Amino acid sequence: MVFLEPEKYQQRCAQLFNSYQKDISTLLPFAKIEHIGSSAIPNVISKGDLD
Repeated sequence: MVFLEPEKYQQRCAQLFNSYQKDISTLLPFAKIEHIGSSAIPNVISKGDLD
């Protein structure tokens, strides 16, 4: 398993989350959509995936 430093993945995960949140909110306007996992915690190493 490879772990990434935050500067290698966090910005991209945040962009992906914001894009997905917008799309999901359009379909499910009353849904609570949260960014969870290590990609949501500033300066944490991770596998680089989005939860």
